[in-house]
Amino acid sequence: MDSIILFLFKSILITGLLTAWYCIGLRNKRLHQYNRFFLLFTLLASLAVPLLHFNWFTINQSNATIAAPANYLLQVVNSRGMEEPQVMAKVSTQAINWYAVIAIIVFAISLSLLAVLMFRILWVLRLARKQKISEVGGIKLILTDYPKAPFSFLNYLFWNDSIPLNSENGQLIYQHELTHIKQKHTYDKVACQALTCVFWMNPFYWFIQKELTMIHEFIADGATIEDNNTEAFARMLLQAHNKGSYLVPEHQFFSSPIKRRLTMLQTNAKTSFASGRQLAVLPLLAGVLILFSFTKGNAADHAIKTSDKKIVLLLDAGHGGADLGAVYNGYNEKDITLRIVNHMKELAPNFNIDAQLTRNKDEDMSLADRVTISNKLKPDFFISVHIDDGPQTMVKKDDFSFGIYATGDEVKNTSHILAKNVIIGIMHLKGLLLLHQWVTNNSLYVLNHNGSPAIMLELGDIKIKEQMERLNTDSELDEICNDILKGVASASKG
Repeated sequence: MDSIILFLFKSILITGLLTAWYCIGLRNKRLHQYNRFFLLFTLLASLAVPLLHFNWFTINQSNATIAAPANYLLQVVNSRGMEEPQVMAKVSTQAINWYAVIAIIVFAISLSLLAVLMFRILWVLRLARKQKISEVGGIKLILTDYPKAPFSFLNYLFWNDSIPLNSENGQLIYQHELTHIKQKHTYDKVACQALTCVFWMNPFYWFIQKELTMIHEFIADGATIEDNNTEAFARMLLQAHNKGSYLVPEHQFFSSPIKRRLTMLQTNAKTSFASGRQLAVLPLLAGVLILFSFTKGNAADHAIKTSDKKIVLLLDAGHGGADLGAVYNGYNEKDITLRIVNHMKELAPNFNIDAQLTRNKDEDMSLADRVTISNKLKPDFFISVHIDDGPQTMVKKDDFSFGIYATGDEVKNTSHILAKNVIIGIMHLKGLLLLHQWVTNNSLYVLNHNGSPAIMLELGDIKIKEQMERLNTDSELDEICNDILKGVASASKG
């Protein structure tokens, strides 16, 4: 949910910045085709740019609240058991999920708006089927007594039979609507209106929808008065006027504000600094990209470099198939662990790590199967990922449970080195609550029978909603996975 909110925030901000430049430098200028594609580009950029992930710049942040990190390291080295966290604060599991309620409301409004748009499109198509259609140069001309005609939709031209087609005004209107059809303005309108229905909470989309319709009229007006007969065209415009409305897919000739259209007809065809106005979008777009290139981090993050040699890391998503693992409040362990290892695999090349997976989909896999894969591949390191389901249900809101296991067998001392480096890597993690830190017996099959240095991680507590939300938020999961991978890269240096 946090990812969706962040996406919407970025999208609205990007749309606002580009729309602001349109209002300042482009609106009501005779750059109609450029303005048309600028507004369409604004819609595209508002959807695409928030999905881009840059790490050009890092904003330093203070270390997370971890009491005496050196003590944790000593505990890892010397502990011969498992620690339980102290009781802090009870987390309610019965609270209303307001995110879900808001999401349902937003979805219902989007669905309703899409239904309205679809109904109006079907209405136009149904109107076309009820009338006699004449083919004129690839244009489907439909005579109707509908009072809002003439209007165009796709390659349909609905003509009010009370307007003589051969009259001066009739020919002007016909050429006007013909321009809409030839330049495929309907596709612009329908795409823009569909996006507005889905992302109705973005106020700039509604403005763009209105402006795009206005620009279509400017383009058609300009094509109609190529002989500069503006006086005749003005008389034709003033013969009728209907107030425009939103989510109307067809182009209604008399629906746009008359004053702006008349003003545009009288505007000098040459726009001052036209090239500069068009090229100004380039630094603006660069600024938008830079704005979303920052990522939070810590100065210590850059102290661990990528490995000098390629590291082969085998990642094991715990459970799978019929084995759900821990299940609580709509979450199940097998899906979360698969999401985590897939995310780590995507980030691994940044650390010169070749990450392989024991499973890349939801499938049954025994412990022996996992060990067999590892012993056949012979990776440099093996990490099995799980989610905690311990008795701790009372922690602070911002805590993040982190458990780490490695065999106590001295023969597998490299596993200890891997474990210690992973802990060093995640030390600055916000709210880190280090739980199970060592295992002295051989009860963990995938570790005990593994021929490679192997550890098991438990990321988050499935009973704690806030911790599961962190694992389902891309930015938070990025930080967690990057910290683990830094530990792996550091462990490769001994």
